[in-house]
Amino acid sequence: MANETFVIESTLSPDAAYERLVDLSRVTEWDHGILECALADGTPGTVGARYELSVTGFDGEPTTAFYELTAVTPDRGFTMVGTNPEFRADDTVTIEAADGGCRVTYDAGLVLTGEAPPLTEAQLDKLFASIVAVPAAGLRRFLNP
Repeated sequence: MANETFVIESTLSPDAAYERLVDLSRVTEWDHGILECALADGTPGTVGARYELSVTGFDGEPTTAFYELTAVTPDRGFTMVGTNPEFRADDTVTIEAADGGCRVTYDAGLVLTGEAPPLTEAQLDKLFASIVAVPAAGLRRFLNP
């Protein structure tokens, strides 16, 4: 599994940052690799909420993925799992108070699951940092309005 962790210092309070992040329907505002996102099932911000996303695939073409909130701790963070036939993403967002706002730690993991993955594990490990750079940059702007 490829893993990347990044930390964002935000001027938002922990509860304000949490509210902006836990509603995954807003992901298109900060991750330009996500083309569309809509609640597919459940209640936003609660365990079991599922979102249908149109994402840019490894071939550059749109593909569908489903992300589900699997753990939620109000104002402190959440965990989500994203799946489609080609990958599984395991992401954890942790929010803590910091001077002048909050600190958001985003831990992203990705494993390829298809029968004929488009990349080897070594290639994915090497590429993953650049993949994660897109949402990391977007989140810095999104969390510091």
